[in-house]
Amino acid sequence: MQIEKEIEFKNLLTKQEFELLVSFFQVNQKDFRSQTNYYFDTQDNYFKDNGMGFRLRVLREKNELTLKQPIEKHVMEESTVHVSDQERDAIINQTAFPSIPFLEQFNLVSPLKCIGILQTNRVHIPFENGTLFLDHSIYSQTEDFEVEYESSNVKYGEKVFHDLLDSHNIPMRHTDKKIARLVKYNNKLKG
Repeated sequence: MQIEKEIEFKNLLTKQEFELLVSFFQVNQKDFRSQTNYYFDTQDNYFKDNGMGFRLRVLREKNELTLKQPIEKHVMEESTVHVSDQERDAIINQTAFPSIPFLEQFNLVSPLKCIGILQTNRVHIPFENGTLFLDHSIYSQTEDFEVEYESSNVKYGEKVFHDLLDSHNIPMRHTDKKIARLVKYNNKLKG
């Protein structure tokens, strides 16, 4: 199991702003990698109600189960375990999870269910002592564009991120995490 502290800043983009950054950083379409995130929660929304996110990420070369827990603003603790293709298939097809220490600590009484699937085409770029991500995400019947910046320091990361947006005349927008956007959109469809 891998446990990391993740410091990230994110901002939704218009398609034009996304294309502007792709062009500015000289990113080619072949640089993007596809990943599919399956998000899970209990019937009674245990993870959502506690500000956490739990997902299975399927990439071409590996499968990761990750739990994100908030520590402070912009800072999450991310616990990740790799699962085999057989375990991945059991999770997707039967919601059957292997034994995972970070899940067992919660003694969940309600079973887990898949609350949504999100496909992301992502490129990561080393930038100002951190990593910049450009994401084009597709879920339900919609899509969105996002820029994320991961840093090892909150104050420094915030300054770098704001400077990047300012230098490209991109307004700062309140940006929910992907799982929250997916759930909001699905609820809008139901309502």
